Parts: sequence; structure tokens; C-alpha cells
Amino acid sequence: MNKVTLNDRWALIMALAGWAFTANAQDQPVRLNLYGGYTFADKFNFSGYVGYNQAKIDEAGHFGVGLEFEFRPRTALEIYYQQQNTTGRLLGAFNDVSTDVNVSYVMLGGMQYAGNDRIKGFGGLLVGAAIFNSDAANSTKLGIGGRLGLLITPNDRIGIRLGAQVLSAVQGVGGGFYFGTGGAGAGVSTYSSLYQFGFFGGIALNIGGSGSPRPASTVAPPPPSAPLPTPMP
Repeated sequence: MNKVTLNDRWALIMALAGWAFTANAQDQPVRLNLYGGYTFADKFNFSGYVGYNQAKIDEAGHFGVGLEFEFRPRTALEIYYQQQNTTGRLLGAFNDVSTDVNVSYVMLGGMQYAGNDRIKGFGGLLVGAAIFNSDAANSTKLGIGGRLGLLITPNDRIGIRLGAQVLSAVQGVGGGFYFGTGGAGAGVSTYSSLYQFGFFGGIALNIGGSGSPRPASTVAPPPPSAPLPTPMP
């Protein structure tokens, strides 16, 4: 599996930016979401490396960026990229073996909102790719996930996002999960799904479009003008 490079990530971000400008030109609501958060550790079953029967991805902070397109009121699609720089460990009868691991997710998610113009709850599901890079080996797996949270918008241009999420690399999809152990890699043919729970906060910037629809005006229209009197003959 070829390593996903920094240039590949920048190419993805530039493609997302182009998509956003296209949507903006069509007057469609578009939000640029900037995220930061914390992901908790998770263990999963490990086989194929003598003396080690489990592996672990340590807890660490993460950051992310998303572009969200509200294609109809309170229903949106988001293309989301997240990166977490952490440590991976092999656990077993011997001393733990660890290595630096970069965990990235590139996801497409549907989002449903409920609430008023200023405070809205949201929830949605995500699907895409989970990418693991280490010094020794790399792997890309099917990624799935879900989110729940709040969007607080004090004005029409900026908002605050708060929520919780779970992202997962699905077991048994395409090749093996590879885990660097210093100068050598450990190939694994079977393993349990990795579930990464975390919290996030961020800023939502409205970069184009008309935004959320506003309620219709309750001001009564002005009465029609009275007809001019007919002149007497």
C-alpha cells in the first residue's frame, strides 16, 4: 500500500475548496467547518505476530476540516478530513512495542438538523476511508462513523459546533492491517474493528449562499390605495 503523502492531502483540500466555490457561485449554503478535539484510546484483537494478541491506538488530540453543503433546508452533506498523530502499540506476553502512527479519515457524511435559527441539534452518518501511516508500513481501510452535536449561530456568518463522534476502521476489508514495529512491519490478516470515540469543537464559517431559511415576515402588507374620486360632469 502506497503511503498517503502530505501532497495528496493538500490536493484533496484544494479539490474541496474548488467544490465550495462552485456551490457558492450557485448561491447554495456552504459552511467551512474547522475542528479540534480529542480521541480516546482503543484496543483491538491482533493475530499474526507471535507473542502479541492485541494492539492499541493511544489517545491523542485531533484536528479536522470540513466543507458542508446544505442542499435543502436542514439537510446537508459534508466532506470531512481528520488527522490524529498518536502512538500505536502491540500488547502481549512480552514488552509492549510502540511506534508513531498517523491516523487520517477522509469521509462523506449526511447531516440532519433540528431546532431554530440560532441553536440547532444535528446528527449524521459518515462513510469513507481510514488511512494508517507509520514509518514501517501503511494501510487504507473502509471507514464508517457517526456524529451528534449542536450548532450555535449567534449571527449569519459564524457559528460554534460542539459534539461527540465515533469513527471506525471496518474489519476484513481489503488486505491486511499493517502496524510498524521499529524497523519491521507486522502483517495481520484478521483483526477486530477499531472504534475511536472522541469529542470535538469547532467554528462554522458561512462562506457563501443564502444560509438557513428565515421565517416568513409577520408584518401585514399595507392596505391598497383608495381609488381616486370620479370627477363630476
